[in-house]
Amino acid sequence: MIRAKRSLSQNFLVDHNLRRKLVEALDAGPGDTVVEVGPGHGELSELLVGRVRRLVLVEKDDRLAPLLNDRWGDRSDVVIVHGDALTEDLSALAGVPPVRFVSNVPYAITSLLIFRLLDVEPVPSRIVVLVQEEVARRMTAKPGGKEYGALSIGVQTRADARLAFRVGRKAFRPVPRVDSAAVVIEPVAGIPRDRIEATRALTRAAFSRRRKQLGTILRTAPVYGLGAEEAAAVARAVGIDLSTRPEAIAPGPFAELAWRLGELCRNREGG
Repeated sequence: MIRAKRSLSQNFLVDHNLRRKLVEALDAGPGDTVVEVGPGHGELSELLVGRVRRLVLVEKDDRLAPLLNDRWGDRSDVVIVHGDALTEDLSALAGVPPVRFVSNVPYAITSLLIFRLLDVEPVPSRIVVLVQEEVARRMTAKPGGKEYGALSIGVQTRADARLAFRVGRKAFRPVPRVDSAAVVIEPVAGIPRDRIEATRALTRAAFSRRRKQLGTILRTAPVYGLGAEEAAAVARAVGIDLSTRPEAIAPGPFAELAWRLGELCRNREGG
């Protein structure tokens, strides 16, 4: 086994039973394309080769990509991409749906990769990621808890997400300092791009002022700068009290509020 490269934040999953659980959570069938990001030595990949319509392996490591090519480069149903998933065109690599993504995500790029996967069009049928347990809990957290925040909103306004199972740190080599967990993400199709951007804008404004009440955020955030009456009207339309803090607002109302704020700002600029 090639040693993990710290610069790539690699921790290889060595527990065979847990690899099988990841594949089971992915629930890919013979009609699916599966894109695996960071396949490493191919231990997870070998459970998918020949069982799905098409398998795309995206590997950045200069040492590992040739090994994958040696194993499966002659197969017509396996595509090996020596590249960085943060810069490759994942939508083009995924091709014709249905498509599913799976990744033992390098810790250093967790949030960046998750949102890149959520940006894939057409939306994947399912995404399964193995991430730090703390991150998994933030992704799937419910409103009002200390773990609920910007990442929770960012994921849950675009997908259904659930924590599937925990993975202890000793299942990896080298052994990391923290435990991990598998998260199953099922993206929602058809969300307009301007709604996604509106939600991002409100997320940035709200969670950079986490302990502030919504009314204060809407009046003081430069992106909005609403008057008291404007803030009250837009919040009332969504059924949210201005004294509410961002961490108490559920993803659905949060996204609706973001959209209405975006519309208000666009109308203000147009007028």
